Amino acid sequence: MSDLICELVKEDDPFLREVPNVFDFDSPQVDPEKLEKQLLENMIHHRGYGLSANQIGIPVTAFAMMVGNDPLVVFNPEIIEFSDETTFMKEGCLSYPGLYVAMERAYGVSTRFQLASGEEQSGNFIELSARVFQHESEHMDGELFIDNVSGYRLKAAMRKRKIFLRKLKRQERE
Repeated sequence: MSDLICELVKEDDPFLREVPNVFDFDSPQVDPEKLEKQLLENMIHHRGYGLSANQIGIPVTAFAMMVGNDPLVVFNPEIIEFSDETTFMKEGCLSYPGLYVAMERAYGVSTRFQLASGEEQSGNFIELSARVFQHESEHMDGELFIDNVSGYRLKAAMRKRKIFLRKLKRQERE
């Protein structure tokens, strides 16, 4: 296992609710190339479609995500526009293993961000990559995906999660 692999910040850790610092390319808090590699390796290792720096204990505005089969690391993300069209599908978060909740999100987003080189980019994302960009951007605001879910839907998802985690523990013992 690579020395870049980190344990995920636990769901009840207040650190996930803290708003990370804007990544400063003039005076970087961490080496942007190393952070890019670390985010990608951790996203793949933990089997996610996206992973925010604060989920591995690094308080800066950066995240890794999959765009189709291609990984992308985004620094200082900003959503400029949300499509009027929305999609409704189950969503999870690496910080909440086994928890999946059906959520409505914009079908597409127009964004601005920077690459590890500091180069400014703009991009449009649709479907799954738009959902991931929105989810990870919430981490940049100290928000969690469960914040936008009704109490009833969240309770039902938590019950299913409990059963899933019990089965998982049983399998590990066998």
